Amino acid sequence: MPGHERLGRVTRWVEDDFQPFDSSVASTHVDSGDVFAIIEESARNNPQRQVTGFLLYNGRGFLQYVEGPALALDGLLCMLIGDYRHHSVRILHRAQREDRLFPKWKMRRGGLGAEDELAAIYHADLPNEMRAEIERFGAQRKAA
Repeated sequence: MPGHERLGRVTRWVEDDFQPFDSSVASTHVDSGDVFAIIEESARNNPQRQVTGFLLYNGRGFLQYVEGPALALDGLLCMLIGDYRHHSVRILHRAQREDRLFPKWKMRRGGLGAEDELAAIYHADLPNEMRAEIERFGAQRKAA
């Protein structure tokens, strides 16, 4: 798709602080327990990395937005590519910002049962293309 970058290998980020927004396809055996494990692992590990963000899961795939130091996010993306719980990781959008959109979210889950988080995500100062991607992602869940 235009504007999307498939991650066959990870490139080194040169920005000091940035916010990538990525998608991936869930492996066939992934269930809600796996999603909670991902959130728990991220919430435990992200503070030391100075990383914040959210993860959406629609039963078929993931959308993730993270923000933090470039070096930490470079390492995180390397780990994501090797994670058995998903495949086909793609960067949908990336930006460099002075401020964080979700500075207190070590890692939040958005989806069923997380309506407050979804509302906060929707009302954040997201670029239009990210908002549109989130809406498409949600529509895929309804169609499933």
